[in-house]
This record gives sequence, C-alpha cells and structure tokens, in this order.
Amino acid sequence: SLAPTAADAAENAVTFPPLNVLEHYTTVRRGITREHMLTTQAALEAIKAGEPVPTGTHVVLVDYQSDVLTRYLVAQKLDEGIDDWGYQWFWPDETVKTDENIDRCYACHQRSRRDREFMFTHDDALNFTQ
Repeated sequence: SLAPTAADAAENAVTFPPLNVLEHYTTVRRGITREHMLTTQAALEAIKAGEPVPTGTHVVLVDYQSDVLTRYLVAQKLDEGIDDWGYQWFWPDETVKTDENIDRCYACHQRSRRDREFMFTHDDALNFTQ
C-alpha cells in the first residue's frame, strides 16, 4: 500500500533545551489551547536581520490544554542547511513523548514555511521587542 503510515516519535538528534535561556516571543490561543513560543535571543536577532538562525537553535512550543501543561514540541536546527530542522515531542517531565506522529510536523512546516525558517510564528518573532 502507498498510504502513509503513522510514525511514532522515536528518540532522535533533537535535544530538550534549558528553557530559562529562551525568550518567550509570542503566545498563540485557540479555544482551550494556549501555546507559548520560545527561542533564543540569537535566533530572534537573526530573523530580524533576515539571516538564517544559527545551527543548534531551539524553537519550543509549550502546549497548555485548559491551563494544564500537556507537552512540548521542540524544533531544533541541526545543521547549517535551510532544511536541517528536526522535531521532537516531549512530556512535561522533558522525556520523549513517543506516541506523537512527528511526520505531521515535518509535513506541515516543511510544506508551507520554508521561507520563514519553517515557523508559523515567524512574523511574531520578527516583530518581537523586549
């Protein structure tokens, strides 16, 4: 069959960053969902300068459902190429959440946001001021 199959998240090269060194640059709200978006100051500066974000950059979606921390989605730039992003889901205790389909992350972000560092919140990062 050529039908796609679900790919559960296995451990990969994406690491969980120390959250205390990241900037909270926007919050997205949809119904009971509240997502805080975090990244490094260096990434924000690169975006504002129209430059690629540095290798190693983390972008973290902190997912709350009905004000309860549910999970984290971490995107990490793993190498220098524009397409060198990896994704990983994590539980609130920062362990890998293996019951999520990370192929969905790649499919959506890589399909429509290549010119924006694969970020749906790129404009928020571009306009962020401290």
